[in-house]
Amino acid sequence: MSAAPEPARAAFDAAAASYDQTFSPVTNPLVRLMRQRALAAAARHFPLGSTLLEIGCGTGQDTVELAARGHRVVACDPSAEMIAATRAKVVAAGQGDKVSFVNLGAGGLAGGWQALDLTVDGVFSDFGPLNCELSLDPVRELLSLALRPGGRFVAVVMPKFCPLEVALFLARGDLRTATRRFARAPMADVQGVRFPISYHGAGDFDRALAGEFRRVETRSLGLVLPPPRFGEALARAPRLLRVLTAVEDAVAGLPGLRRMGDHVVLAYQRI
Repeated sequence: MSAAPEPARAAFDAAAASYDQTFSPVTNPLVRLMRQRALAAAARHFPLGSTLLEIGCGTGQDTVELAARGHRVVACDPSAEMIAATRAKVVAAGQGDKVSFVNLGAGGLAGGWQALDLTVDGVFSDFGPLNCELSLDPVRELLSLALRPGGRFVAVVMPKFCPLEVALFLARGDLRTATRRFARAPMADVQGVRFPISYHGAGDFDRALAGEFRRVETRSLGLVLPPPRFGEALARAPRLLRVLTAVEDAVAGLPGLRRMGDHVVLAYQRI
């Protein structure tokens, strides 16, 4: 969020205190599986000991894990309450010397990055913070300023089409949710606060980053596994969860399927 829209900033400030409970990898197996696979992508693309920029750190669930793996992390978020939650978690984990904090989103970072006098080895953004960027122009600007040549950018974003989401919510008679990604001006609702977002797929990032970056990985998250809001139901069906997980792991990277998850993992290398 370039100068994050005030409703979005306020929504995530309000959500910070309950975010870990709502999206708990402990109680929600779908959240756990998604985070595991996002962090596995980070492990594939970021060598140990890298300096990483994390865009949209949220409450720091990934930040702590990245620091524990030996990375130095510049954790950024436009929500001051999210930054406070991340800082507390990092200190409690004994990783305070490996993490620095910036209370800005992608656009704000792009405008102020040169003042930081820093180049990073990799850029990571998990669970859709970049969907809060209505344009990818500031993302490209930030990557051009921050990422060294040969460095990698890994983003987990919500694309424009998820067949499973459409099918599941149509089956429940919820046409509005089933078709939300097709809206001309899509909106998110966090803690009852609505704000505009944009669904960015691989093609959108390809166009935004053309000429300076090349895509090196595309993989669906939530292609066969349902969205996180179905986590409570699947927690009661562990055998079905294992089967769906095995199928997803087998097919999520296949051409024709790798862009259709609830989220997609996109990895780019700076040329």
